[in-house]
Amino acid sequence: MKILIDNDKPLCSLAPDCRWSVWNDLIEVEDRHLVIFNTLSQTAVLMRKDEYVAIESLSAAQAATLFRLGMLIPQDTDEREIVEKRFAKGKKDLSYLDLTILLTQQCQFRCTYCFEGTKKDASLDEHTENDIMEFLETQRPTLKKLRVTWFGGEPLIAYSRLKTLSQKLLDFCEKHQVSYAADMVTNGFAITEERCRELINDLKVKRYIITLDGPASQHDRRRPLRNGLPTFGKIWKNIDTLVQCGAQVNIRMTIDKENHEAIPTLLDAIATGPFARKTGLSFCRTMDYDFTPENVKNLIFSEKEFADIEWSLIQHAHQLGLWGYRFPHCAPLGGCLREGDIVIGTHGEIYKCLDTVGDEQWVSGHIGKDTEENRPDWYEQWLRWSPSQSASCRQCVLQPLCNGGCPHNALFRDKKHGTNLQCPDWKANYRRQIIELAKEIIHKNPIL
Repeated sequence: MKILIDNDKPLCSLAPDCRWSVWNDLIEVEDRHLVIFNTLSQTAVLMRKDEYVAIESLSAAQAATLFRLGMLIPQDTDEREIVEKRFAKGKKDLSYLDLTILLTQQCQFRCTYCFEGTKKDASLDEHTENDIMEFLETQRPTLKKLRVTWFGGEPLIAYSRLKTLSQKLLDFCEKHQVSYAADMVTNGFAITEERCRELINDLKVKRYIITLDGPASQHDRRRPLRNGLPTFGKIWKNIDTLVQCGAQVNIRMTIDKENHEAIPTLLDAIATGPFARKTGLSFCRTMDYDFTPENVKNLIFSEKEFADIEWSLIQHAHQLGLWGYRFPHCAPLGGCLREGDIVIGTHGEIYKCLDTVGDEQWVSGHIGKDTEENRPDWYEQWLRWSPSQSASCRQCVLQPLCNGGCPHNALFRDKKHGTNLQCPDWKANYRRQIIELAKEIIHKNPIL
């Protein structure tokens, strides 16, 4: 037996009457091996199938290890109640605020599949900036960690506002000993070396999500400037600048039937380019949102179709040394139902989901007002939801990891939300990754 993920808990005595945890995800590897992945303790072991026997047949050392890792638990433990209570507690936890702030609705691109609809001139103003800071003051007694995601439109169009608000946030966190982290979803076009150094070193924006939709010929057709001019070459150069300055960059690829065959060529270019093995990768399905253009809808893969496309790209990226097979990460307790998970629009309006921005029916309040008594009816239904209410979640072994996925899709199927599935997108291929990871370990250690 080999431990793949440990939880670093101190050793404890084995309970006299134990059983296997209901949160053990059993993943068969070839004919002889098995990965046990406990989704509550987020631990994993690789063992031979003949070792996975009746508990009484386990050696004392094996049993103690499996107990410590949460894979064996006392017989009378109500594991589902534990997860339910953790979820409920996480929803109320305001020690960690995760703010997504829309700096502007403007964008200099004209992406063929844009889900945000007609671009407006609206940008975050000083009044909303002050409202955000006043809101943080109300949270100060419990706040320990603040994370900000700068979003748009294109956030770099409102660079001066990003600077002033970032500095206020940094001063607030330093004054009150609050941990601070920031990232940005950007098209990457307006980055300069000077801005790059200022963003990373002074404004502490360390992580960037930037989209490339294939090699230049494909990307420039899908993501041109509003005047039709190409964007790939400048973005490629700017990604290199960010990496050289010490930023974490995740290259996102939006994939459909138009460009999926060109993505391996892009991966080849990344593998031989200046930032090879220095960026992350995300393979994302083009979605059918409210504002997705009609001519794009027939190009969209179904979830099932895309799972196989994504897996082929993961394998190709792995062969190039760009992707390490991995276990899924746990979402914050309470998921996006957390009271501290807030999307703030340019006028200070509050959304609970980034994909609903711009649709007034999904505004749940305003950052500068006490709107608790005037919240829409759907919001109370939203707050009361938990994975235990969902038939698809109730017995799912992944529940402690994904917290039920997307509650909006679970509750409001009448809204076009990109997909009707509430499950996280990583679910389609996580087992395939774990199996391949285990095979690599077995082949290196035949004794297992």
